[in-house]
Amino acid sequence: MKQETDSKLTDREEQAMARMLRLAGPRDPIPQDVEARVYNVTEQAWRQSVVEARSARVCDSVRREWTRSGWRSRFRRWLMPLALAASAALAVAVIMQQQAPPMPVANPAATIARIVDRDGGASLPRPGAQVFPGELLETGSMEGISLTLANAESLRLGEDTAVEILAADRFRLLRGRIYADTGDLMYRQSRLVVETPMGAVTDIGTQFAVVSADDRLEVAVREGRVDVSRGAAVHIAVAGELLQLDAGGQSDIEALPPHDEYWDWTSALAPDFDIENKSLLDFLRWAARETGLELEFEDQDLRMSAMRTDLHGSVSGFGPLEAVESVLATTAYKYRIEEDRIVVTR
Repeated sequence: MKQETDSKLTDREEQAMARMLRLAGPRDPIPQDVEARVYNVTEQAWRQSVVEARSARVCDSVRREWTRSGWRSRFRRWLMPLALAASAALAVAVIMQQQAPPMPVANPAATIARIVDRDGGASLPRPGAQVFPGELLETGSMEGISLTLANAESLRLGEDTAVEILAADRFRLLRGRIYADTGDLMYRQSRLVVETPMGAVTDIGTQFAVVSADDRLEVAVREGRVDVSRGAAVHIAVAGELLQLDAGGQSDIEALPPHDEYWDWTSALAPDFDIENKSLLDFLRWAARETGLELEFEDQDLRMSAMRTDLHGSVSGFGPLEAVESVLATTAYKYRIEEDRIVVTR
């Protein structure tokens, strides 16, 4: 009897619900964002319940296994995860080290080509040593250093001189004197700059010397041209001139021939010329450039013959004129010095 009553009640409830739905009419569709949020919340709750259930089963299984096993079995079970963790950490460290950018390595600004050390001390760097930006080079009494720069230019430090290496083409002369030979390529891309307390000296394809003292700046030009910038003022010196600036900014220019004895100290620091398989003409041109003398041949045939003559051996350690004397002594050529010229004869 009761089952029949419950069945009739259920039928009435369903009929009442049907009438209410007909009266309410069709519903608007559920917005997609609302549907997505409901779906995500439901999914997260389901996943959490699954994870918790699995975790509980795993913990129960581990606890039962741990209880049944002895201490050796426990040790083996802990050792394997620890080993795997250590291997993973090592792999991560290696990968990170491989992916990390390499530390930048500074390029050398120059190489020591030659030294003069008449006192025999051990304070100067040895030939072949590299010099890097940021280094300070100093010479004492009766000492000198010759540097070969990145583009084969030559920079030479006289005695009692201090030079700070700023870059491969930039230097700061703190005291003393230097000589630079940047070659005869006047239109190369970079310029050699020498900073001093009284102005910046910039070469225009030249050979020049700079002397820095407390009360004056001296720039001598053997070949080419040099610009000296001091504040807004620019002073220019050309081949055969000696420019002097005092502390007040006053300038004075004197004549200075390229072969004057003023330049003699630079010859002692001239880089060695490798004569092996070089022509006699190339060697004599080098010697003339280093001494500031003009090279002259007795006739054109003699010049052509010197161009076809190959040399062998070494003149390492010789000054330019000493090298000429040594080389020509082994040939049929002779030479003489006439004022501002090296004259080559038979």
